[in-house]
Amino acid sequence: MSDQKWQILIVEDEYDSMQMVTAILRFHNIGVLLAHNGRECLELLDNNAVTLVLTDLSMPEMDGWETLNAIRANPRTKMIPVVAISAYHSVEVAEKALTAGFNGFYAKPVSAKTFVQNLEKLISAQ
Repeated sequence: MSDQKWQILIVEDEYDSMQMVTAILRFHNIGVLLAHNGRECLELLDNNAVTLVLTDLSMPEMDGWETLNAIRANPRTKMIPVVAISAYHSVEVAEKALTAGFNGFYAKPVSAKTFVQNLEKLISAQ
């Protein structure tokens, strides 16, 4: 992974959101893999070392909730931190995500100033 500190798999079907998060992470020298839905995410997890999965909750084919369940059901991937990101931000959605087993929740758009710091805390706590 050269001098990259992590590799984060972004699962996002919305182009602008994917580009924004990718730019923030790459600015901090974080490796990025991209998937447009949960099925692509699971394929990438089979072939890549991933530090964290950052997934949108609402996507076609396989949404973030289903993706989380599939990651947790696989003994090889169940310990990878999975963080939800959603444009549908409310206390209720955040609580539901954490109760479902997500390691964190972020509302879109993420804050470029604190996003990576918060991910670092989450990864360090694992």
